[in-house]
Amino acid sequence: MPYDSRHKAQRRNPWLVVAVACLGMTMSFLTITATTSALTSIADDLGLGPVELVWTSSAYALALAALVLSSGALGDLAGRRTVFQAGTAVMGLGAVVTATATSPAAVITGEVVLGAGAALVVPNSLALVAGAFTDPRRRASAVGVWAACSGIGLAVGPVVAGALLNAWTWHVVFLVDVAVAVVVLAASPFALPDPRVPGRGVDVPGTALATAAVAGLVVTVVEGGRAGFTAPVPLLAALGTALAAAGFVAVERRSARPVVRFGVFADRRSVAALLVAGVALFSFTGLALLATLQMQRAQGFSPLASGTRLLPLTVAYVVVSSLAAAVVARAGARATLTAGLASTVAGVLVLHGATTGYGREAAGFVLVGAGLGLLIAPTTALVVGGVAPELTGMAGAVVTTVRQVGTALGGSVLGTVVTHRLPAHGGALTPAVHDGLLVAAAVLLLVLLATAVLLRPAATRPAPVTARDTPGGILA
Repeated sequence: MPYDSRHKAQRRNPWLVVAVACLGMTMSFLTITATTSALTSIADDLGLGPVELVWTSSAYALALAALVLSSGALGDLAGRRTVFQAGTAVMGLGAVVTATATSPAAVITGEVVLGAGAALVVPNSLALVAGAFTDPRRRASAVGVWAACSGIGLAVGPVVAGALLNAWTWHVVFLVDVAVAVVVLAASPFALPDPRVPGRGVDVPGTALATAAVAGLVVTVVEGGRAGFTAPVPLLAALGTALAAAGFVAVERRSARPVVRFGVFADRRSVAALLVAGVALFSFTGLALLATLQMQRAQGFSPLASGTRLLPLTVAYVVVSSLAAAVVARAGARATLTAGLASTVAGVLVLHGATTGYGREAAGFVLVGAGLGLLIAPTTALVVGGVAPELTGMAGAVVTTVRQVGTALGGSVLGTVVTHRLPAHGGALTPAVHDGLLVAAAVLLLVLLATAVLLRPAATRPAPVTARDTPGGILA
């Protein structure tokens, strides 16, 4: 399915396209960990309870994950720059709502609006970056830059938030998004093309069912941790999740314009990449939440001091992620992802055993950061690099959905473990956080084993997929 003829007429400097698209996307990932770092200040100011704390840390990622699946198709239909700009404007609006919030409900509402905007920004920024290059190698390099920038946004969030919180109130943290949104909106008309893919449409029933399934899953986890999984609300949410997921599969198999073509699951490399992409963001955001709670609540460090103590994680991540593409080229995807998962597991276990002194804690952060640096960028490149340019919008939406489901579950699952285990430890936070770390390690180990199986050597490697190859095939 070709781009429409206006795409060629709108050619821009490809690396300028990458710069502006990545700036908008980096804002959407920086918001995740910046919000986590500001949680303690928000909770103290607005009196957040344990469940409200978990919802505040999860609402952004929940909205992003629930809405992102159709935004790639929307960009193909209405124009990728147009939808990217709309998402940037919505993020700016959500940042204003959050920054001016005076109640827990207002903060959560602002986070939902921010997430809805990010759902429009992230997959379309990826599609713009991938579509800026025709040469496969340069395209792969650009996708790697995009993926690395997403992780850099996650990595610098705690430091940026800590520095701002040291000088001002938590409200100022969200005004950063407003400033970045203004810059991106001003630069987009000059830097970005606005390609469309004729014949695309938005699968409304599929999108609605996917949204319901993702939202129901997070409600099940959060409310189950609060009231027990046999209570009416989590039981009904779990039932609704199962029905929505089953309905989504049934609708997509019959849809003329499905959100996802399930042929993607025939490719073991794509399945492994998506699985690892989800658990990488689960780990990053969940561990950031646990570390923030431990440092600020249990150890009494300020937000700036907490962000500084997380520097070993962020520096290790930035350094290793910049080398990840070369590592994949030399060692292969299987060895790279296995090493990344193993390093992250080891780091989590070191953090679990770090009871006194900062040295062991710093070593754990280095291992986690290095491991995640080998996971986040390569998984995106593996999924998007396996499809033709006209499919990158939808491929980006799929990988972003998986990553943001991981993000939403990282905060909600591990946060719920901590709040659920607090009574068992007499209200002591540190042992409850350590229980959360054990859950994270168990999840990572399971994914490590699954990835080793999925990426075992095969006799032949499948060719890249195009839209023409698969009427019910990989991604649409």
